[in-house]
Amino acid sequence: MNNSETIDISVNRRRYYSKHCGLTVCPECHSPLVEKGCTILLTVKSDVEEGEYMTNISGSHFCNNCPVIVFDTEQVEQAANIAIRSNESIRYQIAGVVDLDSIPEEKKHHEIGTDENPVPLVKFLSDLNTTAFTAGKKTGRNDPCYCGSGKKYKKCCGR
Repeated sequence: MNNSETIDISVNRRRYYSKHCGLTVCPECHSPLVEKGCTILLTVKSDVEEGEYMTNISGSHFCNNCPVIVFDTEQVEQAANIAIRSNESIRYQIAGVVDLDSIPEEKKHHEIGTDENPVPLVKFLSDLNTTAFTAGKKTGRNDPCYCGSGKKYKKCCGR
């Protein structure tokens, strides 16, 4: 039942990162997650450079029961470092999932991201995790929880 063939990329989902909730179970319903690669729009910024990049990422895990996607933090950080080619501290955020299957046949010969063929971006649902992350920086036990609850991480999602 839980196979990657049943995952619909075009569904809006809430975004999570594995450094906060792992990659095995859904952080909302605790069902098993299904791994499926997808294309994402990644925004990256360093002290000297910034940009938006489309990249395929294999570390995407979907829930079949609720609208959740969990991204492998390590995979995203690696993609961000490659995109901006920097060893400096970078910030990144996934802007959305790119639904390449939704591009009409008559537009497939146009470059993606042009007026003739805009990026078919599936944006995320409003989520509790709206901050950009700094690569390599972990949430400390006494830091505010990333979920927006207002509690310390150790008393909330860090349990």
